[in-house]
Amino acid sequence: MNKIKQSLVERKNELEEQLAQMHEDQHPEPGGHDVGDQAISSIMENLRNSLQNTELSEYNRIVNALRMIEEGTYGICIDCGKNISVKRLESYPNATRCVVCQEAFEEMAGA
Repeated sequence: MNKIKQSLVERKNELEEQLAQMHEDQHPEPGGHDVGDQAISSIMENLRNSLQNTELSEYNRIVNALRMIEEGTYGICIDCGKNISVKRLESYPNATRCVVCQEAFEEMAGA
């Protein structure tokens, strides 16, 4: 469990640095660009925002996993209450569902 917690903390710190850097990099470029430059600038801004949202979502899942470790509920499926396999937690440390429940969840979400 300590190895998984350490991995989560390290990734959390990495994401905090990346999110802070992205926030600092978000300043508008001076005007005067032609339409092509403006289009490229808009596309790049959308890509940055999408990446930032993805990293923020991962960050929130990690924070939740660390909270669950502290509460003693980490590694327990939020749907069925059974233990999540160590192998799954090692490969996906912020998992909140066992494989069976995750597959059912994804199937329902896709329907």
